[in-house]
Amino acid sequence: MSEADEMSLAEGLGLRIQRDAVREPTPAPTGLARIFRLPGWDDPAPPTTRLAAMCGWAAVLGLIGLAIAIRGFLAVLGGTAPAWYEPAMAGIGVTGIGLTVGAFMSIQRRLLPWFMLAAATIPLIAAVILSVRAL
Repeated sequence: MSEADEMSLAEGLGLRIQRDAVREPTPAPTGLARIFRLPGWDDPAPPTTRLAAMCGWAAVLGLIGLAIAIRGFLAVLGGTAPAWYEPAMAGIGVTGIGLTVGAFMSIQRRLLPWFMLAAATIPLIAAVILSVRAL
C-alpha cells in the first residue's frame, strides 16, 4: 500500500494522524498545578546538577528508609514490635515518600524542591528514633 492509501484508510476510519512535529500548546496550569506538576514538553530542562543532587538525596532517604522498613518488618513478623509501631511507621513512610515525590514534581521551582527534601528528612529521622526506642 502506498502512503496515500494509508492516509485515506485512516481518514476513512475517522482517525486523525499528525505527521508533523508541531505540538499543540498546553494550557497554563492553575491552582496547585502551578507549583506541583511534572514538567511538560515546552518547559526548560532542569539543570543536570540539580537533578543529580536531588536524586542523590532521595536515594539516601530511600536506602535508610528501606533499612528501617526491613528491620521493622522483621520485628513485626517476630512479634517483638509494640502495637503502635506498624501504623506509626506506615504513616511516617507515606509522609516521607509524599514529600519526596512533591520535591520532584516541583523541580521547575528554585528552592521548593530543597525544602521538600529537607521536610522529607524529618519523618525519616523520626522513624529512626522510633525504631531505636521501640525495637
